[in-house]
Amino acid sequence: MSSVDYFIPDAEADTTAHAIAAYIDAYTDSDGLIVDPFCQSATIVLEALKAGRRVVAVNFNPLDALRTRLALTAVSTRELTAAVTRLADSPKPTATLREHLQRLYRTTCPHCSRETIADYFVWERGDELPKQVHYRCPACGEEGIRDCDERDAGVFNKVQPRGLHYWYVLDRVAREQDKGRKFAASLLDLYTSRNLYVLSNLVLKVEDLFSGSAVHDFLRLALLQCLELGSKLNVPPDEPASPTASHLRLPPRFVERNVWQLFEEAARQLAQRPSVPAVTLAANVQDVFSPPPTEQASEPARAFVGHSSVRKLAPQLPAGSVDLVWTRPPMLGREHWALPYLWTGWLYGHEESALLWPLAKQRSPDWSWYLQAMRTTLLALRRVLAADGRIVFFGRDRGLAYHEAVCLATEGATLRLENALYHSSESEVATEPYAGLRGDYRVTWALGTSTPPWPMSADELAAKVRQVAVIAAEETLQQCAEPASFVRLHCHIWEALAQQGLLQRIMSIEEPVSPQKQVQAALEEEVDHIFVQLWESEQDHRCWWWLAQPPDTPPLSERVERSVNETLEAVETIGTTDFTLAINKHFPGVLTPDMEWVVACLKSYGQQVGPACWSLRQEERRGQRAKAREVTLGHLQALGHRLGYDVHLGAEGFDVQWVQAEKDVLAFVVLDSTALSRLLALQSPDDSTAKRKIVIVAEARQQLLRLKLARSMWLRKPLAEQGWQFIKDADLQDWASHEKIALADLDSFVGLDLLEARDRTQLALI
Repeated sequence: MSSVDYFIPDAEADTTAHAIAAYIDAYTDSDGLIVDPFCQSATIVLEALKAGRRVVAVNFNPLDALRTRLALTAVSTRELTAAVTRLADSPKPTATLREHLQRLYRTTCPHCSRETIADYFVWERGDELPKQVHYRCPACGEEGIRDCDERDAGVFNKVQPRGLHYWYVLDRVAREQDKGRKFAASLLDLYTSRNLYVLSNLVLKVEDLFSGSAVHDFLRLALLQCLELGSKLNVPPDEPASPTASHLRLPPRFVERNVWQLFEEAARQLAQRPSVPAVTLAANVQDVFSPPPTEQASEPARAFVGHSSVRKLAPQLPAGSVDLVWTRPPMLGREHWALPYLWTGWLYGHEESALLWPLAKQRSPDWSWYLQAMRTTLLALRRVLAADGRIVFFGRDRGLAYHEAVCLATEGATLRLENALYHSSESEVATEPYAGLRGDYRVTWALGTSTPPWPMSADELAAKVRQVAVIAAEETLQQCAEPASFVRLHCHIWEALAQQGLLQRIMSIEEPVSPQKQVQAALEEEVDHIFVQLWESEQDHRCWWWLAQPPDTPPLSERVERSVNETLEAVETIGTTDFTLAINKHFPGVLTPDMEWVVACLKSYGQQVGPACWSLRQEERRGQRAKAREVTLGHLQALGHRLGYDVHLGAEGFDVQWVQAEKDVLAFVVLDSTALSRLLALQSPDDSTAKRKIVIVAEARQQLLRLKLARSMWLRKPLAEQGWQFIKDADLQDWASHEKIALADLDSFVGLDLLEARDRTQLALI
């Protein structure tokens, strides 16, 4: 059985299928069992079955369980269409349900003055009535948006804000004695009184007509989409999404959509969705292990997807039966759970929503509670994990506190951390000294042993944590060989703390030892001794971490650039995912490069030859680059002689030097990459000769060089102080072609003024 110690890229932006397949192959054998205790998509089930494994996927959140199960369940288009028709035609006192609900959105066409049905209304936050209405008139064919009038206000005011429908929904989410009652009432304010009335009617009628039927859950899924799109948190079409919506704050302008139209469209999408894979789901967990006898010749179900907590699931799994746990642990914080809490109660009742209340009630993340909850979960999973089984947690765009809590929880459950992989999903930039970046975690654990028997006091433990933190941070920077943001240090520090058993000890002693505080204190003590903080500017508090005594090895960014070129040269063509996988294999663990730099290098050296397919540009092949370099060196020699200089090759580490009267010296370096570390190494402290230092840059590298300097304050500053100037090789060639030349011409070719690099928008090669 192999292991995964490098970051495996996703095959597509919104899935983890490629990574799941690799972990399944590495950690399970044929017919092995995979468990996802917090499933949020069908991907894990499909990949497990494709690989010939068995799989159990559950979630304590009924909404995620519903989405996952129905993604694997076929529905008869005829049956679903008939259900919607039956629902639409169900009687109300004076009309059908469809007619009754649609009339609540009626408006008038400004062109023919006939009544029509609105698609949506636009509101401004704080107003009591909508401002605009979007219509499509079937009579005259006109459509558009107009200001609302008194008739629109009259239609809206026909719905009582606190009618029976309101109390019906509120009671479904939280009863009068429930602690979440007040909060549930505040969440209902995220819907207009009209949409609240329509949604409550739909939920009530669906349960009345279809409870227990084959289409009930599909109608629930359609209603769930209506609950999401029918709230005030949505902005009008063609307007940018509001950043406040995720925090349950209304945008300045929001849209009130016609909920009946939303429901019909959601049902239509379900009926017309592509055919789902042929997956037979087990009726219960036991059937995955011991399929019931059947008279039919069909293959027994090898997958179960359902609504369950880990506490209830674990007793149903045989001890030592699970080969791989692959899951994304739940998020923490009210912004993640408030709406699922509301929607669960709305669709399933207050008993189900009460299970989500501990998560929904937290205004800010309670990491202590989360740690204990995850520890309990992991203890349950540990009992069913095979001797050589693995637990893999992945998380996207989660903060440092999440990673710390999960690490402490797993160590508290006596699991042994094998590796922690972090991959930045945004540009790796300077941050606050102890802040993180958006990115992906993949953390792998195996069964561990109990806490070592030798004693260690709280003070001794704190001192050991500080010692290990400093060593791990220094190791990280030595390996990177260039300044790094704190998140790269953080991942390796916590990996070291776990692997040396310190986190397990922290979880086993009564006296509190905060590893976060100890790590920060340890690094602070060594600033200006082992470490230095390179501040991006005096105006902000963002910095890079670096070493007081830097290593004499090529920086990570230069190694990545070289690896990109070599990877492309080794193949005729390569897909984007396979390319990224190949690069990450060269840079495992803490060295995983951020995607912005990898993609920039790919575009600099490669060309796209098809959808997500690349090849090396012909001029970037090793032989062609060598020829181009010789041409550039030839131009420099010829120009120097024409200007009356003595030309020296390879002197003092420079490629070419023009020397006149032993004082007037122009020194040139020819670069066909962005290996700027070579330039810094050419600074000689005992050099008394004033040199004008010039870099000849390959034109193909100018965009990559611009990005590198924009990202690298620690390069910009010393290069500017040392007086380096830049010229494109194409401009040098053009200068060499002139019949008459003068040294003053050189100034017109110099670009990329490093002294102006503070404004990253000004980093342009002229």
